[in-house]
Amino acid sequence: MKMRPRTKFALYTAVTILVALAGLEVGASWLMLTYYRANHIQNFETYDTSYLSVVNLARRFGKLVGLTEPAMVMEETSPSPFFRADALLGYSAAPGAYTHSYTRRNGSTGQWEHYRNKVTIESDGTRWTGPARPGKPTVYIFGDSWVFGTGVPDELTFAARLHEALADWNVRLLALAGYALTQATLTFDRLKGIGPDDIVILSYADYYDIRHVVAPSRLLEIETYLRRINQPIPSFPLPKASLGPDGKVTFSYLEQRCSELGDYCRQPDPSRQKMTAVTAALVNHIAETSAAKVYLMHFAGAPDNPLFAKLSSKVGVIPALRSNFDSVVQDDIMGFDGHPGPFWHYAISRKLLGSVDWRLARGQ
Repeated sequence: MKMRPRTKFALYTAVTILVALAGLEVGASWLMLTYYRANHIQNFETYDTSYLSVVNLARRFGKLVGLTEPAMVMEETSPSPFFRADALLGYSAAPGAYTHSYTRRNGSTGQWEHYRNKVTIESDGTRWTGPARPGKPTVYIFGDSWVFGTGVPDELTFAARLHEALADWNVRLLALAGYALTQATLTFDRLKGIGPDDIVILSYADYYDIRHVVAPSRLLEIETYLRRINQPIPSFPLPKASLGPDGKVTFSYLEQRCSELGDYCRQPDPSRQKMTAVTAALVNHIAETSAAKVYLMHFAGAPDNPLFAKLSSKVGVIPALRSNFDSVVQDDIMGFDGHPGPFWHYAISRKLLGSVDWRLARGQ
């Protein structure tokens, strides 16, 4: 039976539209990939949350011209400064109570709008998670801005939710924006009193690898981010991890401003294999010297990261990628910033509660 002209026309139109859309997505994917490479963006999913490159490209273009979701133009903290130089860690947060604010211009009204949240840094440099519980064991959580809860109020970080859910535990949040396992290792080595009843949770994302070795792409990433939020690049020497002849981790320091490093930032990054080896050495150092049980919580990256094959048997791995949840949990800070919001933090707290036998951890 012959196909009617109208039916044939509709079919051809549908096929043409589908082919055009597929071509548009391929082209958008190529443009986004070129953009990521040119700007040395590793953790792109922080800012581009859709699986469709067309959507991500449209959002970025809309922000650029001020039509939709105008780009965040400022981050500020009151009182200021929030960060201070730290001889061991490169930088740290000064103790105190802060209001962390994001500011942008509304693309529809042209008015400035703000998002503000509370950040409390304890006297020991940790972020507030709840009242201390003397005599109880402690969960030590290390990580970066995702783990710290950038843009999330004190009470809504996953560490605070964990403290609320575990009445017989203390929770110390030793995380900060830009940190990785270098700062975790240096901090761990100077902590006193970690016992066998305690828990150490090392948060990890694949993009940490370039931070551990202070790769050129990492310094360019810092410059790009601070330029986006209209902040100067402070002169903080960052700890750089390397492997000694014996395979043990050693540390040196590298100024984070490319302008002070000659042609360093134009050099290629170390090989993926070398960076993975450094990351594994950092994790294994903590596991081998810790009296407490050590977990590695993998929250961003590839599920088959070769790092896991290099880890000590003393390390428990907790998969916490998007694919490890049966529901979408990747929210952000209401469009002001791409860091995860309260829904993600809640999901991570439930993941940790379900992944550790807390009674066994205390020897019960």
